[in-house]
Amino acid sequence: MPDQARSAKVLPGGGTVLRPDWRTALRQDRGLGRRWVRQATARVLRWFRRMWRAAAGFDWREFLRRDWRAYAEHQWPRLRARLIRHRVLVAGVVVVALLAAADATAPRPADVALAPGSTQRVPVAYPLQVQSEPESSKRYLNAINNGEHIREAQVVAAAARATLERAKAEAAAAVSGQPTPWLGSAATPLPGGILPGIGGFALPAIGAFTSGFGQRWGTFHAGIDIAAPIGSPIYAVTDGTVVDAGPAQGFGLWVRVRHDDGTISVYGHMYDFSVSVGERVRTGQQIARVGNRGDSTGPHLHFEILINGRHIDPQPWLALHGLRLN
Repeated sequence: MPDQARSAKVLPGGGTVLRPDWRTALRQDRGLGRRWVRQATARVLRWFRRMWRAAAGFDWREFLRRDWRAYAEHQWPRLRARLIRHRVLVAGVVVVALLAAADATAPRPADVALAPGSTQRVPVAYPLQVQSEPESSKRYLNAINNGEHIREAQVVAAAARATLERAKAEAAAAVSGQPTPWLGSAATPLPGGILPGIGGFALPAIGAFTSGFGQRWGTFHAGIDIAAPIGSPIYAVTDGTVVDAGPAQGFGLWVRVRHDDGTISVYGHMYDFSVSVGERVRTGQQIARVGNRGDSTGPHLHFEILINGRHIDPQPWLALHGLRLN
């Protein structure tokens, strides 16, 4: 390297000794390199300026009108000599271009019968797809979820309308002095002649007892399940006030009723309901219908009892009030 030759000396044994003025020599070498770059750049710029001036002063129209034939006759011998001199290279370029054009053009199928074991390339308008991407089910799940939200909103609106109609009917009956059979009576007969239990209590639904309170499938089941067909009536177990009515995580739709003694009853997985928050319900009043919404494996009512905020087994609680499940 020039820099090393000027700033260092190589010993016979392979070692290197730096000159005392190696810094000055190195700066001089770098200065020479910078001057050479500046000179080369200036030469290139001067050449471009000359070419630009020549192109700007050249009459292209006159050349194309009168001089192009003479120019071509003058340049053709040179071009021909170059083609002959580089004939091998020119022939190779022509062959490669022909092969590329033939490969890019799809063959036309011949209208002849193929011999057994022979193959034929068939051109298609679009490339064949060997394996299509499996369609994702995410958009379908999102559509189902959006539909569920719409239906839940419709259920809540319908329940609000039903509550308003009942309130209007009760107010009209009170104004006219007509008797209201659910007031002053602890026991109200249920549809079908089924009577509530002792002291004004009723079964939450009529069906088959399918699952109890406690551990189930590795989780804690905080209530009991009563299987019944979809649309079967769900009743308030005793008098109380609705504190929740609408969508709930895992329950689909639920209703919670706070009873006069502070006990809370929970009704889940319902198809729909007909009560609203703040509404007063009586024993045996139908408040909802059995469904299969939420985390459910079949149509049933999930029923819970909470006393002082803690879940208890609803089955002994119902038995204490004279009600037994099938």
